[in-house]
Amino acid sequence: MLLATPFFTVNDFFLVPLCLVIMYAILRARANSCKDVVVRKYYFKAFYFKVFCTVAYAVITAYYFGGGDTGLYFQAIQDFRAALSDDFSFFPGIILTPKLDDSNPVSPYFMFDNYENDVTYNYMRNAGNLFPPRLGLIPSLVFFNSYLSICFCFMMFALGGAIRLFKTFYYYYPNARREIAMATLFLPSVGFWSSGLLKDPICFGAVGFFVYAVQNIFMKKTRIAASIFWIVVSGYLLYVIKTYIFLVLLLSVTIWIFAETNQLIKDKTLRQIFAAITFTIGISAGYFLVQYFTADETLRQYQLDNLLTSAESQRAGYQAIQGPQGSYYSINASNPVLLVLNSIGATFFRPFLWEIRSAPAMLSALEAFVFTILTLYLFFKKGLSKTFRLIFKDPRALFCFIFAIVFAVGVGASTANFGTLSRYKIPCMPFYMVMLFLLYRGTGLAYPNWLKRLLGYNT
Repeated sequence: MLLATPFFTVNDFFLVPLCLVIMYAILRARANSCKDVVVRKYYFKAFYFKVFCTVAYAVITAYYFGGGDTGLYFQAIQDFRAALSDDFSFFPGIILTPKLDDSNPVSPYFMFDNYENDVTYNYMRNAGNLFPPRLGLIPSLVFFNSYLSICFCFMMFALGGAIRLFKTFYYYYPNARREIAMATLFLPSVGFWSSGLLKDPICFGAVGFFVYAVQNIFMKKTRIAASIFWIVVSGYLLYVIKTYIFLVLLLSVTIWIFAETNQLIKDKTLRQIFAAITFTIGISAGYFLVQYFTADETLRQYQLDNLLTSAESQRAGYQAIQGPQGSYYSINASNPVLLVLNSIGATFFRPFLWEIRSAPAMLSALEAFVFTILTLYLFFKKGLSKTFRLIFKDPRALFCFIFAIVFAVGVGASTANFGTLSRYKIPCMPFYMVMLFLLYRGTGLAYPNWLKRLLGYNT
C-alpha cells in the first residue's frame, strides 16, 4: 500500500526517548507499589521485551509489510488531525462517534486523504476499525504525531493486561512462576502482534484486565470498585472492537466462576455431583448470555447456531478476495467435527515448518512446533483420559481449556490465511500454554530437557 504519511520522521530522535522515559516512569511506579519481589522483577523484564517487540513491529510494518492495517489506522489519525487543524471543536465528536458515516462532518477528510485507492473511508465505516485511530489520536497529539510513540502507548496497555494475566495465575501457582511468565509475558508472536497500532494490543490488554478483575471480585473479593470499573471498560472495548473475543471470554469466565464455587464443597461425592450440575449450569448460562449479547441485528452472525454458516461465508470471502496465492489453508466447514478439529489444529499446531511463506511466519511456526511437541508428549505419556480428568478437576485449567479451544475454533474456522491467523489467535495462546503447564505439573510429568533449559531450571 502507498502511505500518504511516512511512519518515521527526524522528530522521532527526540520524541521516542521522551515517550520511553514516561512509559518507564509509569511502569516503575506500578512495580514499586507491588509488594511481591518476584512479580516486581517481571514488570521490568516484560517491559524490555515489549519495547524490543514494538521497535521490531514498527520497522517490519514499515519496510516489509508496507503499511497493512497499521497504515490505514495511522492514515485515519492523520485525517482526524487534519480535521482538528481546521476546527478543533470536532474533537468531542471524534472521540464519542462510534463509526464513520456520510453524516459525520469529518467524513470528507477520509474520502480525500490521498491514500492509495482512497480506501480509508470505507474501511473506517466499521466501528471496530475506527476505534484504534480514535484511541491513537490522543497519544498522537501528546507526542506530535510520532508513529513509534503511538505504538509504545498501545504496547503499554497490552503489557498491563499481560502482567495482570500473569498475576491471576501466579496467585494460584506461585511455584510455577517461570512457566506462567513464559506463557503470559514472553511468547514471541504474542509480544510481536500486541505491540503496534492495531486492534490486537487493545483486545489482548482488555482480556488480561477483564480476567484479573473477575478474579478480584469473585475469588479474592478485593478491590471491588476498581475491578468493576475494569470489567466495564475492558468488556466495552472487546464488545466494540472484536465482539467474538468478548463472547468467548464471557462464556469461559461464567464456567470458571461456577467451577471455583464448586471447589468450596468439601465432601468428594457431593462435589462431583455438584461439578456436573454447575458445569451444565455454567454452559447454559454462558449460552444464554451469548445469545442475549448478540440479539442486535448486526451481531447475529456471532450467535452459536449461526457460527457454521458465518465461518463458511467468511472463508469464501477471503478466498475470493485474496486468490489462490499465499499462506492459505482449507477446512471442511460442512462437517462440524472436522471443522472443530481442523480449526484447533490450524490455530495451535500450524503453520508447519514447511508451510512458511514469509519471515514473520517463522515465529508462529516455531511456536506451533513447540505446542505440537508438548501436546503430543503429554498425550503419549499420560493418555487422553487422565489429561481430561485433570482439566475438569482444576477450575483454572478448565477455564483455560474452554477459552482456548472455543476461541481456536472461532478464529481457525473463519480465517483462511496463516499470516492473518497469527494475529487473530494471540489472545488464546497464553491460555493454551498455561493449561499445558498445569497439566504437566498436575500429572507429575517432567518437562523435556530443552524446556527445562528454556525455563532456566537445572537439568
